[in-house]
Amino acid sequence: MKAWKPALAAVLAAMIAFFVPLPYFISYPGDATSTEQLIDVEGATKEPGDLMMLTIAQRRATPYFLVESLFLPFADRSNVSDYLYDGESDAQYEKRQKLYMEEAQHNATIEGYELAGKQATVDFKGIYVSGVIADGPADGKLKAGDQITAVDGQTIKSLSAFMKTIGTKKAGEQVEVTFLRNKKEQQTDIAVNRLTKESERVGLGIYEPLPMSSVKTKPEVDFNVEDVGGPSAGMMFTLEIYDQLTEGDLAKGYKIAGTGTIEEDGKVGPIGGAWQKVVAADEADAEIMFVPAGDNYKEAKPSIKKIETKMKLVPIKTVEEALDYLEALPEK
Repeated sequence: MKAWKPALAAVLAAMIAFFVPLPYFISYPGDATSTEQLIDVEGATKEPGDLMMLTIAQRRATPYFLVESLFLPFADRSNVSDYLYDGESDAQYEKRQKLYMEEAQHNATIEGYELAGKQATVDFKGIYVSGVIADGPADGKLKAGDQITAVDGQTIKSLSAFMKTIGTKKAGEQVEVTFLRNKKEQQTDIAVNRLTKESERVGLGIYEPLPMSSVKTKPEVDFNVEDVGGPSAGMMFTLEIYDQLTEGDLAKGYKIAGTGTIEEDGKVGPIGGAWQKVVAADEADAEIMFVPAGDNYKEAKPSIKKIETKMKLVPIKTVEEALDYLEALPEK
């Protein structure tokens, strides 16, 4: 019987090392994926140039993977609290990341069709509650995962309209919130309050409200994106949609990677892991990489030198800047 004890101890130690979760996330350089494989505009012709979206890989740390990450040059370790809102579960976090991806697809569709002179119609469905701030106005009344559809009996038409409606209230004023929970409609009264002691702005006390919508277009566009979350592919999705809606090869035969959110008016917003995405782009033999100007560009530049790549790093502020750069490229 005693002879089994060392073996049993070894098995238990291995299980702890590989499977016991720690309060950390570990991220690594991910993949560069051709956006042609992910987006299909009806009737479009695919071109030889390649536009690629970039990702980072992320996993919950265990003792083994935490130690392993210390020896990987482009691995990063972050406390779970840097990612999860108070009270948010891993499953709710994943749901939020999927909504970010859906929003990126919708914003890219709207912007790409507008740039190409085509029409996109938005069907707004409500506001997703990412999380509820502890002891805030909505605490005990709303939950992460709720879908707000109306305020004071008025159907919400957009995220900006929702923010404007709440922002016009005074601290302590009651608002009637209509929402869906498990597909059942409910109502509750919430007294809005100041976001901070120093600010006059008021809110419901929820983390980052996210728009939920669908977009209809002609010609139709389909996305085939699985197991990828977050908003950072928005800019490259926009370029791919525009490329498929217009004549010619936007990439001019080059392999072009990029990252950046797509916001209103074509603005390219900041993303996480720019320094790691340089590695993913280089491993895919990208010749050019777009990155949001400012902090992301500064963050990514040292990686270019560290891996000694010839890939050109191009900072951009808007999707129009990316289009101008590509249109000025000579054919390869």
